[in-house]
Amino acid sequence: AVLATKEKEEQMYTNRLLGLMRENRHTQSDIADILSISPQGLRLKLSGVSQFKANEIKILADLYHVSVDYFFSDDVARIVKNDHE
Repeated sequence: AVLATKEKEEQMYTNRLLGLMRENRHTQSDIADILSISPQGLRLKLSGVSQFKANEIKILADLYHVSVDYFFSDDVARIVKNDHE
């Protein structure tokens, strides 16, 4: 169950990032340059093969004027709430 939850969180994270990229007309190449990684490295992160580093998440949050929490699934809050019920 924990693995499935982790996959959901990662999926939500990338969907939110991809949505912000679309809204701002940023290409994967643009974001790779901003993060100082290769476009292939970004593709691996977006596909869930590798993970974003904390400093990369902070850069993205600053770029898009959102909190770091924005990139994490609402499922996290529901899971915590359900554990206390």
